[in-house]
Amino acid sequence: MNSQLKGDRKTYQQDPANAREAIREIELDLAEGADAVMVKPAMSYLDIVSAAAEISDVPVAAYLVSGEYSMVEAAVERGWLDRERTVVEMLTSICRAGADMILTYWAAEAAAWLD
Repeated sequence: MNSQLKGDRKTYQQDPANAREAIREIELDLAEGADAVMVKPAMSYLDIVSAAAEISDVPVAAYLVSGEYSMVEAAVERGWLDRERTVVEMLTSICRAGADMILTYWAAEAAAWLD
C-alpha cells in the first residue's frame, strides 16, 4: 500500500466492535464533502455497509479484502466450495446490503460471469 503511516494499524483503524463509531465517522466524512464512503472489510461489516447506504447521499464502496479472498480461494483449493457460486453469492450479499461499488480481486472474473 506504500502508506506513510507508521506503526501498528491499531493506531489509525477504528474499533471493529463499535458500530456507532463507524457511523459517526461516515457522518463526519459526509459533512466534510466526501465523494464516496468505503467500508472494509466488506463481508464482516455488511451491517455497516447497510447503515452507510441509508445515510449516504454519495456512493458507498465496499472493499472485499485480501483475507476474505484468501479464505475462499483456500476453501476452493481444498474442494470445499464451488468458486463461481461462492463469489457471486458474496458479491450479491454486498450489493444487497447497499453497496454501490465493490472492490474485489475477482472483479474481472465476476464481470465475465455476470455478463
